[in-house]
Amino acid sequence: MTKIDPDLKKILKEFSHDYLLKRQESFKGLDFESLRTELAELKDRVLAQNGKYLLQFEEKARSHGSQVLRAKDSAEANRLIFEILKKHGVKKLVKSKSMVSEEIGLNEFLLGNGVEARETDLGEWIVQLARERPTHMVMPAIHLTRKEVAEIFSKHLGEEVSNEIPALIRVAREELRKEIFSAQAGLTGANALIAENGAAMLLTNEGNGRLVSTIPQVHIVLASIEKVLPRIQDADLLLKILPRNATGQALTSYVSFIAGPHRGAQYIVLVDNHRSEILADSKFREILRCIKCSACLNVCPVYQILGGSQYSHIYMGGIGSLLTAWIHGLKESKQLADLCLGCHRCEEICATKIAISDLIVALRERLNKVLGKPFWKKIVFDGVIAHPPLLQGIFHAARVARPIVTERLGFARKMPLAMKKFDRFRSFPGIARKPFSQSFEENFPSAKEMETEGSLILFAGCLIEHFYPEIGLSASRVLSRLGYKVKLGPAACCGFPSANSGFSSRSKQAFERLSAHLKEEEFIITLCPTCATMLKHIAPQLLKSEKARNLASRVFPFSQFLIQKEKERISNLFSAQPCSWRVTYHDSCHHKYFLKASEDSRRLIQMSIGKEILEMESSDACCGFAGIFSVSHPEISEALLEEKLVSITSSGAEIVALDCPGCLLQIRGGCHRHGCSIVVKHTAEILAERLIITSGAR
Repeated sequence: MTKIDPDLKKILKEFSHDYLLKRQESFKGLDFESLRTELAELKDRVLAQNGKYLLQFEEKARSHGSQVLRAKDSAEANRLIFEILKKHGVKKLVKSKSMVSEEIGLNEFLLGNGVEARETDLGEWIVQLARERPTHMVMPAIHLTRKEVAEIFSKHLGEEVSNEIPALIRVAREELRKEIFSAQAGLTGANALIAENGAAMLLTNEGNGRLVSTIPQVHIVLASIEKVLPRIQDADLLLKILPRNATGQALTSYVSFIAGPHRGAQYIVLVDNHRSEILADSKFREILRCIKCSACLNVCPVYQILGGSQYSHIYMGGIGSLLTAWIHGLKESKQLADLCLGCHRCEEICATKIAISDLIVALRERLNKVLGKPFWKKIVFDGVIAHPPLLQGIFHAARVARPIVTERLGFARKMPLAMKKFDRFRSFPGIARKPFSQSFEENFPSAKEMETEGSLILFAGCLIEHFYPEIGLSASRVLSRLGYKVKLGPAACCGFPSANSGFSSRSKQAFERLSAHLKEEEFIITLCPTCATMLKHIAPQLLKSEKARNLASRVFPFSQFLIQKEKERISNLFSAQPCSWRVTYHDSCHHKYFLKASEDSRRLIQMSIGKEILEMESSDACCGFAGIFSVSHPEISEALLEEKLVSITSSGAEIVALDCPGCLLQIRGGCHRHGCSIVVKHTAEILAERLIITSGAR
C-alpha cells in the first residue's frame, strides 16, 4: 500500500504553485515553444552524431591539459575515479551536485575503499547528513522542512541549531567551507560539454561548484556522454531554457566554463552506462534529450503526492522510469512505469519535447514482454476486453442485476470484496437501465428522414454506452438541432485501455474492429478525450497505416467540432440573457494537454449560460481517475480527488462541467461519497439543457 505523507504533499503542492508562477514570469518576452523546438532539434542532431562530437571534445579537452577517460558502466566509472584519487593520495573528495555520481553509487563505493566523499551542494549535503537519497534532481532536500533541517544540523554538530534561515545558511557556509578547504580533490558534474573548445559548462546557485573545481589540487569532471554540444552558441540556447525551466530564474547565480586544470590535475570521466544502447534504439533515443531540469517533476500529479523517495529508483518521476529501465534495469523501472497517470502534463513543459507519457506506454509493452504480464491485467485485457461477446455478456448480466445492486440515486450499493477498490473512496455508478445505443434508437427514430446539413458519426465510448447514456443523448440533441444526421458508431472499446497498459496487440484488434464500421467520408465526433486520443494519436502510431491516419484526420472532440465547424450557428441557439447557473470547469487531462480542446469547451459553456465561468483554483489538476490507475493505486487516486473536491467546492459553483466521462465518474462519485451537493455534468449535457430551456427542443 502506498503511504501518503500529508506534510510532504502540502510542501510539494505549495512548491509547484510557486514554481509555475516564477517560471511564467521568467519566460516573459520569450517564445518557449520555439526555444524548446530548437533545442530538441539540436539535441537530435547531436545524438545522431554523438561519437563524432565526443571525439572532438576529447581532443580539445586534452589540448588544454585535461586527461579524458571513458567508462562503459558504473563499475568502471567508480574504478577509474578511485584510481585517480589513489594516485594522488586523496583521502577526502568534495563534490558539487552530480546526478551521475548518484547513478553510479560513487559515494558508497569510495566509502568502502577508504575515501570520504562529502557533498557541498546545500541540498545534497543535507540529505547526506540525514543518510537519505535526493528526492528531486534540482532540489535534493525539497522534502525536508526547516525544522527537520535544523534537527539534522544539530545532530551533526552536537549542539542546538536554530531553524531560522539565516542561522541555517551560516552553519552550512561555515561547515562546507571547512570541508572544501581540507579536501585534496573536488568533483563536479557538467550541464554541457562543448566540443569546439573542450570546456565543461557548469551551472550553480551557491558558488560551491567554483570552489570545488578550483581549490583542491585535483579536479574531476564526471559527465554522461549525451551532454556534448557542438558549439558555444549551442550552450547559449541551453542557458536560455534550463534555468528558467528548472527554477524560474533568468539565469543561475554562477555559470562556469572549465576548459582546463586550474591548479593541479584535471580529469574528465565520460560515462556511457547503457546510453549507447539508448542511442541505438530509434524509439527511445529521445530520452537522451533530457537536460535534467526537473520541470516534469514540478507538474507531475503523482510526484506531488508521493515525492521522490517513493517515485524514484535514482532518477525520479516519469522520465526517471525511462532512464531507470536502461541504466539500472527493467525490473527496477517496473513500479515507476506503473505510477504514471498518462496525463501528458510533463510533455507540455518538457524543455526538449520528450514524449514521456507515450514512451512510458512503450516501456510497459517491453516490461510485459520481458518480465511477463501482471496476472490481473491478463484477465482484463487478454481474457475479457479482447472478447467483445464476453464483455457484452458481463454488461447484460449487470443490467439484469441492476434493481438489486443499484440504489435510488443511481450508484452501486456495496461492491463485492473482489471489487472493493472500485468504490473505496468514491461511489461507483450503477449500470444504466438501457445502453446508449438502445436509448438513441428510441429517442431519434426519425433521423433517417430529416433534411440535414450532412451526416456524422457519434462515437460515445464504453462509459457513455453503459453508464452515462444521457451524455450521448445530449450530444445527439445538440448536433441534431444544428441539422446534422447523427449516426452511431459501434458500441465497442476504442482500444485505449489495452494500449495504455502495454497490450498493443489487443489494442490493435480493438481498433480494427471499430474502424471497420466507420465510413471514410464522415466526421467522427467523440465524447471521451481518451477515445479521441486513441483514434487520433495512438492508433496511427500502432498501425502505421493510411487507413488509421485517414480516420484520425476525421476525428473531432465534441466541443472542438462545434467551435471549429459551427461557431456562428451554435451561438444563435442560446439566449443572450445570462442564466442563474453558477458553473465551474474541470480540465480533463487528455482534453487539455493532448487534444488542446479545453478552451473550446469553456467558450461553449459561457455561450450557453450567457456569462463567465467561475474558475476554480488549479482547474487543470488531475482528478486521479486515469482508468485502471484508480484501481491499481487507490491511495494516490483518492488524494488527488480530495484536492480536486476542495477546489470545486471553494469555487462557489453549483455545477462543475467537464468533458471526460472518466473524470465524471471520479468526481461525481467523490461528491456523492462526501455528501457534496454539487452537480457534475458533461459539457454536452449543459448545452442540451440550455437548448431545452431557450427553445423547447427535446
